[in-house]
Amino acid sequence: MTSDPLLSLLMQLSVVHPCYNEKENIEHTVRETLEWFSDEGIDGEVIITDDGSSDDSPQILQRLSLEDSRVRIVTHEKNQGYGIAVRSGCDAAIKEYIAFVDSDGQFKVEDLNRLIPSLKDYDFVPGRRKKRADPFHRNVLGKILGVLIFVTFGTWIRDVNCGMKIFKKSLWPTMRPLYGTEKFFNTELYLRLKNAGYKWEQVPVPHYPRTAGTQCGGSGRVMRGMIRELFDLRSKLQSVQNAHTQQSSGR
Repeated sequence: MTSDPLLSLLMQLSVVHPCYNEKENIEHTVRETLEWFSDEGIDGEVIITDDGSSDDSPQILQRLSLEDSRVRIVTHEKNQGYGIAVRSGCDAAIKEYIAFVDSDGQFKVEDLNRLIPSLKDYDFVPGRRKKRADPFHRNVLGKILGVLIFVTFGTWIRDVNCGMKIFKKSLWPTMRPLYGTEKFFNTELYLRLKNAGYKWEQVPVPHYPRTAGTQCGGSGRVMRGMIRELFDLRSKLQSVQNAHTQQSSGR
């Protein structure tokens, strides 16, 4: 249970799970989320974005949605990347609060109980992995990512891509990323919040070893793509800022 049971009992929450070829994990993740809703007395919905899966994930999701009306599916015909999958799910959410949690089993939805109490003071509460249960090269990649973000944008965000975050739905139009589609989806999200004057509190959460399925990312190709996306994001955000400056000076 949360440290403030009244908050969870009154909560209306959409939980978004991005899914790409997670046939070995997705059913357990969805059922775990539904069970958590019942245990905590939450008026919830589970939104799974099937991001063009080529395995049996779509069939599993279809069956789950027929079994329980709280399960909703958003479908991408082609794979569009993690960030777009999360964004599509959040766009479809209808509850007062939205959380997104990775569907690969490395986060447990019940650990949202650690974040929920901070919603009394913050509209956006991200998790921060206490200890990453990932291979060495992925941990190194995460540290490189943090340094690149700091050097490029002057903002230090610890564990920017932690796959567990919760926020008020009314905040979504402000924080909704437009350009970051993969590694820098969360970066753009944080930058938009910072530029709008919002503060947040990162809460430590457990990170569990992946027991099924295959991790994506961490290759040289991903690293090169990450650098390209970083500079593309900087260019686009700078263009937007320059346009706003010109509009303001022209008034």
